Amino acid sequence: MMNFVTIDVETANSDVGSICQIGMAKYIKGKLVDTYCHFIRPASSFSRVNTGIHGIDTMQVKDAPSMFDIYGNIIQFVGNNMVVSYTDFDQRAITKCLDDHNLPLPSWQWVDASRMVRDTCQRFKDSGYNLANVCREWRYDFNHHDALEDAKACGFVTTTILRENSACITEWLQDASSQSKNKHTPPRFPQNRAIAGNKEGRFFGLNICFTGELSIKRAEITEIAAKQGFHVKAGVSKKLDYLVVGTPDLAVLNGHDKSSKQRKSEALIAEGSDISIITEHEFLKILKL
Repeated sequence: MMNFVTIDVETANSDVGSICQIGMAKYIKGKLVDTYCHFIRPASSFSRVNTGIHGIDTMQVKDAPSMFDIYGNIIQFVGNNMVVSYTDFDQRAITKCLDDHNLPLPSWQWVDASRMVRDTCQRFKDSGYNLANVCREWRYDFNHHDALEDAKACGFVTTTILRENSACITEWLQDASSQSKNKHTPPRFPQNRAIAGNKEGRFFGLNICFTGELSIKRAEITEIAAKQGFHVKAGVSKKLDYLVVGTPDLAVLNGHDKSSKQRKSEALIAEGSDISIITEHEFLKILKL
């Protein structure tokens, strides 16, 4: 079966739920048959980092509907189809945004297209499987960081894998279910470690730290950062340039809604430190991965 809807969202700031644009593309029997794209007025303000990535700002969304306003359109467009995104960022963003607006979470079945790439393409098994790089390798041109363009690029990758492997998209749903039953759940957050940055990297001299659960394994994303030149730090200090925030583990927050690293970073920012708090999705966009 090759019926599915791809989804991509852009966010206004480091809050994963601050959706400011949504793009969706519908595929029936592997063919693109319909699209949906809309700016969304987020409940919070835009950060310079995010606007610098996708180009969306307050003026562009001042007359846009809220998520509450277009919720019904989104549900209707998806229908009974499976939903595909590239990494789980979009799923987490939609979940958080709907929760913020007290809207019911639909019982969609999700597939991660980046996992499909890693499972079927040996060269992308451990690295280089970001959407922009895969599309570049497969000669698909698109306007990266536009939600609809990214959704269609995700659709191109998904249909290509299904066609070339004579596969059914439900195989990844079944695989995910099987793995969850047969494997012990690993610790949510591996031990933090510091890694020196590659001197030849574009970002050499900048310090970065990670907190929370990310879609990419912690060991992998720290290696990616180090290869790009970042000094990966185990903790937060005044010398930090970026804190990349994933989904926090509520079991270790001790009643707080943010990790201790994020709270410390915010305190240092209030004291004048120049630390940028960003999401994993934003970090990868900065790297243009």
